[in-house]
Amino acid sequence: MSFFRYLRDRAVAIYITALSLLIVVLVLRGVGTEDSIVALVSGILLVAAVLRLLVGYVPRSEFWNLLVASALVPHEASPLAVADLVDEPRFLEGQLAWEVMDALAQDYRARVDAIRAEGADYRDFVEAWVHEVKTPIAAARLVCDNNPGQASSTVSRELGRIDGYVEQALYYARSGSLDRDYVIRRVEVSALVHGAVRAHARSLIDQQVSVRTDGLDMMVFADVKWVAFVLGQLIENAAKYRAPREWGRDEALLCFAAVRYDEGLANERVVLKVTDNGRGIPASDLPRVFDKGFVGENGRLTSLGKSTGIGLFLVKRLCDKMGLSVGMESVEGSWTRVSITFPTNRMHYVDRLD
Repeated sequence: MSFFRYLRDRAVAIYITALSLLIVVLVLRGVGTEDSIVALVSGILLVAAVLRLLVGYVPRSEFWNLLVASALVPHEASPLAVADLVDEPRFLEGQLAWEVMDALAQDYRARVDAIRAEGADYRDFVEAWVHEVKTPIAAARLVCDNNPGQASSTVSRELGRIDGYVEQALYYARSGSLDRDYVIRRVEVSALVHGAVRAHARSLIDQQVSVRTDGLDMMVFADVKWVAFVLGQLIENAAKYRAPREWGRDEALLCFAAVRYDEGLANERVVLKVTDNGRGIPASDLPRVFDKGFVGENGRLTSLGKSTGIGLFLVKRLCDKMGLSVGMESVEGSWTRVSITFPTNRMHYVDRLD
């Protein structure tokens, strides 16, 4: 708050003070007081008025300037949290403003706590529901496996799709926070890849997709479950969008390769590249592949089954939550490559939980 703005705010009081001073001078002159005495009294009153303005300006200026500066700083909780950053002032209007902000902040925190509790209850419900529904799905698939046949094979594939959607629901609910079921440990890339391939072997076999690996003997820091889900989504996409057999490809391939960059430097990282020789993605669709609900041209092909546009959205969201960067490049009709970058500095992942 500038001093001139403060003076404008106190204009009425200044006018009254000046008028009072003028009246005092006129009265003193009217009763025959000496000019030196009039000047002395006027000077004392004038100095007192100026000091009163300054004494009132300094604390107000400090309070309002600090309040404005605090409000301009981004707050994760709420802009209303500035009441926690500014001490309660000693002048009346500042105290009233501070009390209002503090009351609003407390109400906001109560509402946020209620919303968080509701979200936690929803996540708990989804997780419990997922674990319960997986049991009958597993039982039904076991029945299909024990009764081989065309019908059982078809039902088993549909159960696999249901299981995949259930898994998406689970990780969608969990993706809102890393405070639960998130454990970072040192693990070999090959363990992550082979675990995901085994979990989705049925889809790869059904679509006759061969898997190749290269350089997966590198160690990274990762949450095994979360990364397995991410890789699972990429594997399912590679199987679903493999090149049509009429294209005459000798073999449908899904390749996993790990490369280390800037070894020994602060930004050392391991990049896992997942490449398939499937349909590829049109250049116009690439900028939006990680958008929620985006299906693109391939997703609208009825021959490939309905696409939800959630899988790659979850891949990007989970990678962001874990502090991993993910990118995609593709040539339509030729290949698609997804690159996941694992920083090798463990503190990078610890900071995600702060």
